[in-house]
Amino acid sequence: MLSSARQCLVTSHVNPDGDAVGASLAWWSYLKAAYPAMEARVAFPNRYPEFLGWIEGAAQVAVYTDDKEKEAIQDYVKGCDLIFCLDFNAINRLDSLSEALADHSAPRVLIDHHRQPADEFDLVFSDISMSSTSEFVYRIVKALDGKMLLSKGAAEALYAGLITDTGSFSFSVNTPETFRMAADLMELGIDKNEVAGKVYDSYSEKRMRLLGYCLQSKMRVFPKHRAACIALSRSELEEFCFQPGDTEGFVNFPLSIKKVRLAALFMESSDRTHIRVSLRSKGKDLSVNELAQKYFNGGGHFNASGGKYFDSLKNCEAYFEKILKDEF
Repeated sequence: MLSSARQCLVTSHVNPDGDAVGASLAWWSYLKAAYPAMEARVAFPNRYPEFLGWIEGAAQVAVYTDDKEKEAIQDYVKGCDLIFCLDFNAINRLDSLSEALADHSAPRVLIDHHRQPADEFDLVFSDISMSSTSEFVYRIVKALDGKMLLSKGAAEALYAGLITDTGSFSFSVNTPETFRMAADLMELGIDKNEVAGKVYDSYSEKRMRLLGYCLQSKMRVFPKHRAACIALSRSELEEFCFQPGDTEGFVNFPLSIKKVRLAALFMESSDRTHIRVSLRSKGKDLSVNELAQKYFNGGGHFNASGGKYFDSLKNCEAYFEKILKDEF
């Protein structure tokens, strides 16, 4: 498929996180190095978080919600004979970008580590034991050509994806191979401390104040059910000049409380049509993937999942309390 392709698209899910951005840009970089006759571009449904803008190639990513780029992406996709789908398991995770792929006959290749991939792809690399899609991309590149075809910039992208999806190796690391990957990336010249600094130490003052507001004023704890939640309205987000990615990781903070094993973050969407739901758990006996599927039209990983709730924020909180009473 690679040797015959002349034009390809690399894409990832709406609200791309560190793993989506890192894996996509590293794979794009590899394609350029290994197949110089192939034209490759990266397009996301909406803009990536500002704190990931330093990753090599990020400035060249096309964004579908940008009116100036939307038509260009549609025209480019028409000429593609190969489409790579990274870090998501169903085309609807592309949000409005899915419309550009809807009637396209080009083969779709999935590289992902989420559960239950949809039957919408022509070639599927899916393994939930992978720590991240970035690790999956690394292993595929190494199997195809060896890691030496990865540039330092691509290696930095993969490391950024790896540490953001594993909480700097604190979860989702299932095999020693993940640490061997990190060692290999260091051998390619990355400065792991510098990458970590760019990822975790470049937030805005507003983002930090929003976090403080969440923990002080918005976090609700339910000791009886060993759970906690944070709910943010659109007006509250706007008060803190919210930018995509600002709430990345917020849902994990309640899990630092000793007896809390389930945490939820509810955020009103920008168009106020629904509530974005993020669920996290700790331990091996509570699957938030099952909760997301059952109650929020979503899914994801065993300990990290998400979904949507189509009603008000107030009703979403009440709904969550009912779930706690019914399930726990």
